[in-house]
Amino acid sequence: MIMGIKKTLKRMSKKPETRTLLELYVGIIFSCILMLGVGLIFARPVWMYLVGIIGGALGAAFQLYNMYDTIDKALSIDEGKARGYMTSKSMFRLIIAAVIMVVAYFIGLVAFIGAILGLFSLKISALINPLVKKLLPDYQ
Repeated sequence: MIMGIKKTLKRMSKKPETRTLLELYVGIIFSCILMLGVGLIFARPVWMYLVGIIGGALGAAFQLYNMYDTIDKALSIDEGKARGYMTSKSMFRLIIAAVIMVVAYFIGLVAFIGAILGLFSLKISALINPLVKKLLPDYQ
């Protein structure tokens, strides 16, 4: 398994755009682990918080990939279509985030809080990206 992770790191580190994507994914994982550690102390029941954090983190990872894919495709079409395409994909990401929060709310308030924190992990990942960039080995 470790060799598979190393191969993936090497493959994603070769191109600058996938390197940034990798750094943001690592930041999402790191921030969710930190939030999970804090939640283990304060949140009750813990399983609800765990479900919320995992759902939010998966939502954040999906949003990150969707943004990457959307920008990549929008750069290859003309400006008028690109603007509409970007707007529709942005609305799609907002709807996905809303669905994750509604499902988490029906599970419980603790899961809802975890889901919000998990979704915010993408923003936290962008903020700690310079730190992740220094810590992540360069495989070029």
